[in-house]
Amino acid sequence: MYTSMVNYWAVIVSAFVFFGIGSLWYGPLFGKAWMKAVGLSQEDFESGKVENNMAVSFSLMFVSALFMSAALAHIIDYLAFVFPESSAVRVGLISGFFAWFGFVLAYLLTAPAFENRPWSYVWINGGYWLLGMLSTGIIVGLWR
Repeated sequence: MYTSMVNYWAVIVSAFVFFGIGSLWYGPLFGKAWMKAVGLSQEDFESGKVENNMAVSFSLMFVSALFMSAALAHIIDYLAFVFPESSAVRVGLISGFFAWFGFVLAYLLTAPAFENRPWSYVWINGGYWLLGMLSTGIIVGLWR
């Protein structure tokens, strides 16, 4: 019989890692490209054209990372139980990839069609979520 064995410390750590990846991804790595993809400029933020409550934005992003990490940890935990011959890290990577592919990428692909976003928006956001979900898969898989 299956009993959940999720390590919630791994969930919290992976949420912080996911959040940290985002600070690099949307900062020095792809920040300017992301702003262009959403039709904003640095001047828009500085002039007050865009309401910018960073505390609220970062809090929501961390909560989002925590939800994703917890959900993925439960999937990994269950699949590691069902497939005990596979390493938990392998299960974590496969789970992270397919959760990203089936839910995140599937959702992001609607952005060019219905939100009039450029494809760069899909690849920037999709790349961030893929890296974050794979990182979560590794952390949760290692720290069971």
